[in-house]
Amino acid sequence: MTRMTKQDAMDRTDQATGQPAAAEEAFGRQANKGILADQIAAELNVPRRTAARVLDAVLDSVSDLLRARGKVAVKGFGTFERRIRKGRAYKHPLTGESIDVANKETVIFKPSDQLIAETRSNAAPKAKKQQGQPTDDILFKG
Repeated sequence: MTRMTKQDAMDRTDQATGQPAAAEEAFGRQANKGILADQIAAELNVPRRTAARVLDAVLDSVSDLLRARGKVAVKGFGTFERRIRKGRAYKHPLTGESIDVANKETVIFKPSDQLIAETRSNAAPKAKKQQGQPTDDILFKG
């Protein structure tokens, strides 16, 4: 059995979409903030630096709203919610000693049904907008 190199995996991509040929290969790679900024820049046809600043502003706004209101719902995407996980007593497996764990504040994300349906591996890819068509967005005008 031979090992697959990164170049082999790149060669096994669909030429039209640039996506991996097998769905299993796609689950092995994790996207990060830089990749997300690149996607935004390509979608909005703006420089990567501008897209990164927009992404930072959105993420900062979500954090601020979670702190202030405790819940942020984005229609078609999902809901971020600040919750308190109740503390409880655990038993140490070796000594049997009881260990009390305090309440913990955490953030959960509940994806929308639409997001779940769109990200299924057997779902058809979402149609992209035509590049070069003017948009009514005030954010990116001169």
